[in-house]
Amino acid sequence: MQGARTENATTTGGVRQMLLGKRWPVVALLLVVGVALACARRRRRDLGRLLDNLRRYSAPNAAFYDALTALVLDGFYTRTARELVEIAPRERVLEVGSGPGRLAVRLAELAPGVRVTGVDISAEMVEIANALAARSRVAGRVEFLVGDAASLPLSDASFDTVVSTFSLHHWASPADGLAEIYRVLHPGGVARVYDVVDWIRRFEQGGPSIAEVTKESPFGAHGTYAQRIVARLGPIPLVYGAELIRSEKT
Repeated sequence: MQGARTENATTTGGVRQMLLGKRWPVVALLLVVGVALACARRRRRDLGRLLDNLRRYSAPNAAFYDALTALVLDGFYTRTARELVEIAPRERVLEVGSGPGRLAVRLAELAPGVRVTGVDISAEMVEIANALAARSRVAGRVEFLVGDAASLPLSDASFDTVVSTFSLHHWASPADGLAEIYRVLHPGGVARVYDVVDWIRRFEQGGPSIAEVTKESPFGAHGTYAQRIVARLGPIPLVYGAELIRSEKT
């Protein structure tokens, strides 16, 4: 009996070691996703309609969100910035829902000819982002403003490229947000939108898919739209990337 217990303990220890040694990135990612979704649900329930008009970060505060993105999304932001450099090496780029500014700053570091504007509804996030730009010595080419995706404080046709990451599913009216992105893009301009896939969005808060939202926006009638999966956990899709292009004729 004792030998069997020893064998079971050894087996259990081996499984635990395998999980910690080989599978810990997967376990950590699942834990982060689960905690983020749980926080989002609790925040919605407790704060109600007041915070429905603000961006929800699925995290307790801006400082925590910044630390989380630095830990989990650093590689994603680097890849996304490199993709943007390929299509906008010397252009004006807008990031909607710029959060702590890590993507915008990374883009400016990779492409000295690019000027980047970030817009976020949280003044605290904007303060953190501007501080990061100053520390990174790109503040002369990167600025962050407080603003709502549904009413961007920017002129018509003033940007060549727009990017948004993990923000659209927080917007009170995604169709209005895409309409604003369309408005500030030059004719022929490109928008890249990255966000959680439909099964995560439905679990967190529901609402229409990016394809449905695009049909309701000006991109549906006067632009083009394509979508692909950019991040998976094994066979499970986690993040999509959508490319929306404003028609040259509008």
